[in-house]
Amino acid sequence: MQINLHPLRVGDRDRLAEVDGGNGWNADPALWETYWDDQESGRRLVIIAWDGERPVGYGTLIWEPDYEPFRATGIPEISNLGVDIKVRGQGVATEIIRHFEDCARQAGRTLIGLGVGLYSDYGPAQSLYFTLGYRPDGHGVTYAARPVLPGESIRLDDDLVLWLSKRLSPPRL
Repeated sequence: MQINLHPLRVGDRDRLAEVDGGNGWNADPALWETYWDDQESGRRLVIIAWDGERPVGYGTLIWEPDYEPFRATGIPEISNLGVDIKVRGQGVATEIIRHFEDCARQAGRTLIGLGVGLYSDYGPAQSLYFTLGYRPDGHGVTYAARPVLPGESIRLDDDLVLWLSKRLSPPRL
């Protein structure tokens, strides 16, 4: 498989909707319209991974995230990373993440972060992020972007997130 990465382009939304990528793949046209607008405004970088003419993955890098500890310290957030189930485990997510790390580094950022869910569907992502050097940011977990307090009962779903960050090495020459 030969992976090529490029920013979201006009027409990509329809191609993404054609992929039955399995759990975690999001082809919602409204989401992609929002991502297009965010990319055009410079709020978000959207990258699509292609194998030939077929999209096999995507991810976004938010320059000023909603997660307060990241926003307050200028940490960009990798968000909504998705890989077609047919090619998972073949390095697509790693290539997208490395690309975002390079973009953040080139923008003068020294840290990058992301959030990951806590139930078993997120197990492969959790393992990948730790393998790539991401570690908990020290602020605990959030539910629907709000810190979870000790003793609080919460629902285990996609809104329960552990936030991770990684120190970036200096730019490659």
